[in-house]
Amino acid sequence: MTLANRSGIQNSRTLLRAFGGLNETYACSEAEYSAGINFSARNFPALSTRTPRRKLREVENLNGMYHLNGLLTVCGKNLIYTPDEAGAAAVTLENAVTDSKKTLVGIGTKILIFPDKAAFDTAERTLQPLGAAWSGEQVEFAPCDAEGRTYEAEEYGRTEPEHPADGALFLKVEDIRRPWSSDSTLEIYSAVSGNWSAIPLDYCRVTAEGIGKGFRAWDTVTVQGTAAKQGGQFEELDGDRIVYEVQEGWLRVKATPGGAHFYGKFAQNGTTAKWTSIDGSEVAVYTVEGPVQVERKIPDLDFVTECDNRVWGCSSKENVIYACKLGDPTNWFSYRGIAADSYAVTVGSDGPFTGAATCMGYALFFKENALHKLYGSKPSDFQLSSLRCRGVARNAGRSLCVLNETLYYLSADGVMAWDGSLPTKVSTALDAARLSNVQRALGGALDGRYYLCLSRGSGEENTARLLVYDTERGLWQEEDLRAEEMAGTGGQLYLWDGQALWAADPSREPDGQNTDGVEESIPFALTTGDIGMDAPEEQYLSRLTLRLDAEVPSRLEVSVSYDGSPWEKLAEKTVEAKRQSIDLPFVPRRCGTLRLRLEGAGQITLRGLAKTMAKAQGGIFAAGKEG
Repeated sequence: MTLANRSGIQNSRTLLRAFGGLNETYACSEAEYSAGINFSARNFPALSTRTPRRKLREVENLNGMYHLNGLLTVCGKNLIYTPDEAGAAAVTLENAVTDSKKTLVGIGTKILIFPDKAAFDTAERTLQPLGAAWSGEQVEFAPCDAEGRTYEAEEYGRTEPEHPADGALFLKVEDIRRPWSSDSTLEIYSAVSGNWSAIPLDYCRVTAEGIGKGFRAWDTVTVQGTAAKQGGQFEELDGDRIVYEVQEGWLRVKATPGGAHFYGKFAQNGTTAKWTSIDGSEVAVYTVEGPVQVERKIPDLDFVTECDNRVWGCSSKENVIYACKLGDPTNWFSYRGIAADSYAVTVGSDGPFTGAATCMGYALFFKENALHKLYGSKPSDFQLSSLRCRGVARNAGRSLCVLNETLYYLSADGVMAWDGSLPTKVSTALDAARLSNVQRALGGALDGRYYLCLSRGSGEENTARLLVYDTERGLWQEEDLRAEEMAGTGGQLYLWDGQALWAADPSREPDGQNTDGVEESIPFALTTGDIGMDAPEEQYLSRLTLRLDAEVPSRLEVSVSYDGSPWEKLAEKTVEAKRQSIDLPFVPRRCGTLRLRLEGAGQITLRGLAKTMAKAQGGIFAAGKEG
């Protein structure tokens, strides 16, 4: 008997072992997933659930946090600082700040707190205001020399005395009708040389109770309310002055002499000011309007960053970028013509500032459609370069985060990466509509991953999502925590969900072996892209096998959707062991494409997806019907 020669039906088998990340676009492939939560690329090419977090402690009303030699949390009006040193006790400063959202930046050992304009010293564990102000009605002004000494002369005239004693003082007058004017010269006699020499009085000594408590030498202060010009002693005492010397009861500033009553003391008391000549022989009285004020001002800043030992900030109200004095965030208006001076520049772009950051040695300031880059080594050669580009979106100033020498942020067009040239978009795999019109955006970094928490809507309609971008592999993931505050240390990321403070990686904590508060079971979900798009018409998917590892006791449910039909449960598996490998095979119905959905809780790793393709018989099959 002779059998007919028929060609064998050959099956082909492929194994998918490299899994991508979240892809919310129409182009989502079978190696990616169109929706999912709590998966990570940490075990790439496998797809694993994220690292379990650790709940550190309950925290209420957190207005901001920052890490510098320890973690500083602003809880309502209180500051709580937890040092990094093992065994060091936390420090709490009660009622230290106002109850409002904070902008924090570190420089040296200090954490600056805005809008309170205060600095927390992590070494001294104290809080000090950045600015200082003094106001008083009883103030005395007197010309003095470079050492702060004031003088009283008993004689004056056009010609010096013939036989003066050593150290005698004489006021040489140019105009006898105005003997006390600044045109006259105060002289002192030296018996050794036998000559008279002039004493320059280019400074003003301001004396009042407690006037010097809040100031330091070389501070730049603003003086207001003096009657020195009105009384003819100093032409420009009111205004910005440099403090050259300070004690608790007096300070010395430089001022330009000018007027008919220069040589003498000027005393303000309430609404009157009294001038007394240098020899006490003449007196003049004037009326003044209010108290004398001395203030070291700090500008109102919307966003701040630290670059090259200076704190930089921007003001949308003034459209100005400021830089503090070198290494001194308490002085923002010090202009002495030296390399350590403060700096300020007005920008020409319109609209409010939306963020500030430091990257690649530049101080960067963003608007929605502009990037302003400042660079240079000192104020005399600082340069401002402006670029029209996709800047930081409104309400997304805190999304700025530097990771692996690249700056990431949320723009109105999506998530951008800036490496020193032009911003490039890295969120093409995400739904653009879900990235727009955010109410708040926070950014953080850990191990090459960029964490971005977005909040959209308001009230009960407020929705939040935590996106994670693996910068090394270019993959997006989504996690389940709704973070309202973030703070990175370089080796750890802290997140606050509105109730508790979490550590993203428990093993990096000082007591990394402690399992208290560590999540044991992680809820997860994943919906694959369409499977079968790459299959030719003469073949069909005859078998699928999922290969997984369960790291802890876990529960898993697998569902399938054929050609967009409702979901059908395929399998349900519960693993009791701490580590177990699972194979879940099933035979799908004839269809054009299918999607899989994995749901459950625990910790799993999707290691592979095996597909068996069989040759279709009877011509082209009808999608969704069995052959």
